Amino acid sequence: MKNITITLISILLFCSIFTYGQNDEFNLIKLDSTWGQEVLRFPARDMDYIGVGDIRFPPKGWIKPDHTFFWSYTYAWSINVNRKIPESELELDLEKYFNSLNRVAINDKTDKRKATATVTKKGRNKSTIFYEGKVATYDRFATNKRFTLNVKIENHFCKKTQKTILLFTFSPKDFTHKVWETLNKIELNNGLCK
Repeated sequence: MKNITITLISILLFCSIFTYGQNDEFNLIKLDSTWGQEVLRFPARDMDYIGVGDIRFPPKGWIKPDHTFFWSYTYAWSINVNRKIPESELELDLEKYFNSLNRVAINDKTDKRKATATVTKKGRNKSTIFYEGKVATYDRFATNKRFTLNVKIENHFCKKTQKTILLFTFSPKDFTHKVWETLNKIELNNGLCK
């Protein structure tokens, strides 16, 4: 009986340590637990990167067309990329991501749900490059219509670990809309480049 108890405690301890480590790996964004979370591992969504993704949705309104936070959310990637990711690659990545969400084949040129993206560099500080852009895509979750998302991207290069962390914030609202007061405050968790 004593051996069974010790074995059971060892298994539970291992599982709790493993689970805690898994959660930390995916907690890239500094937001409280009221924000919904989805996680994924790369390669995914037709992208060959190796790493993890952390998607966060606001506490209310993400899927409600009349709500301020409709389609407003954030997404972070921690990927093993040890080089600058050019605007053209970010555009293609956004297109692949949204085409995958809408189940559109990347090579299908006739599907009217197919996403297109534009990204422009806006500035830089130290190891971070800032971009803004637009993604014309399709909303298969609420309206079944095409629409355009504004996007801000922070591209953080972690010199010590030779990896890249991307932080995306999305909203169909113009960058001057009050929803961006919340989105602009979203940050990555500390210590991700260690």
